[in-house]
Amino acid sequence: MEHCLRTEHLANGVRVDFIDRSNRYFGDYHRLRVEVRCRIAVTPQLFAATADPCAEADRVRSRLGDEVLWVRHLERMGVAGGDLEMVRSEMIDSFVKSSFSYLQSHEFPIRFVAIEMVERQNKTRPFRLVK
Repeated sequence: MEHCLRTEHLANGVRVDFIDRSNRYFGDYHRLRVEVRCRIAVTPQLFAATADPCAEADRVRSRLGDEVLWVRHLERMGVAGGDLEMVRSEMIDSFVKSSFSYLQSHEFPIRFVAIEMVERQNKTRPFRLVK
């Protein structure tokens, strides 16, 4: 079961979730791990600059689904049990300060979706169907 620590809704339509993935590994020492997920909904508004935003959104949805995920991990080893909350808050605050200007950019959602489309097209399949 995942535990969502915090959710932010950015002005560009991106939803940012901070998920706790920490575990205790020895005595009272923990591996503090926070998964940062940006959820980008594939909507016609994302493709407003194209000739047919609805058709482009449908094309992208057929390959990537209704939303696209950008995932990063924040990690710190050897955190004592009494320091977990403080260190976790510092990690998240540091990420927000350093990365939110990029994630809040108006261009971020469409650029990331375009990168995902290119990566999906470039993936080779291990087996090809022969007809």
